[in-house]
Amino acid sequence: MEMENSRLSSQPVLRLDNVTKAYGTNLILDHVSFDVNEHEVVALLGPSGSGKSTLMKCVNLLEHVNDGQIWLGDTDITDPRARENDIRARIGVVFQQFNLFPHMTVLDNIILASVHVLKKDKQESIDKAMNLLKRIGMADKAKSYPDRLSGGQQQRVAIVRALMTDPKMLLLDEITSALDPMLVGEVLTMVMELKEQGATILMATHEMSFAHKAADRIVLLRGGHIIENGSPQEVMDESTNPETQEFFSYFRNL
Repeated sequence: MEMENSRLSSQPVLRLDNVTKAYGTNLILDHVSFDVNEHEVVALLGPSGSGKSTLMKCVNLLEHVNDGQIWLGDTDITDPRARENDIRARIGVVFQQFNLFPHMTVLDNIILASVHVLKKDKQESIDKAMNLLKRIGMADKAKSYPDRLSGGQQQRVAIVRALMTDPKMLLLDEITSALDPMLVGEVLTMVMELKEQGATILMATHEMSFAHKAADRIVLLRGGHIIENGSPQEVMDESTNPETQEFFSYFRNL
């Protein structure tokens, strides 16, 4: 228990401070504040329309906040002077759609950003990509094209691609929602392996049992507000908040 506490006691990798986002008069995020610590897995939960996807886009600078600040380490990434490409290189992002280029092999998809954006040595990038593929048992697929892979395999390749830049943290945005239910398990197993290796992860998900098992902390959004922020046991099992109980009872009854 002491080791676990020390594991999560370091300074935040990500800090959201009163983040507010609106589209016109439609307020999506209303003064949202929370941290993600080093080596911590935080699951972002909430009903559709709660602001999860918008929050993830703000962290990845696909959307700009109206008010508040987002810090990646000691960098205020909401500062207009911030170098967006440099910041994105420090965040590995995996979306629900795999976004692999269909005309490129698995290996070429994986090394693309490393070689052409970060200007890393091509052979070093290939070696690193192959080592990552070996770790997930997909080295034999390096020369395959995405349409030859299952959805689960494509998503695992997308995760490997995100790891190529040695990111400070991973953003996983509903990465299983586009998968056949039979393929979800292999992707979630890979996320669990990343957790065991000490990755820092913020994930938005509808996989409640997985969130309970994998997350160190649950942040529950509703209507753009945080209504819960605590351990899976505190939030999912023990909360007395009627809104929280209503949300999780829906999934228990499915």
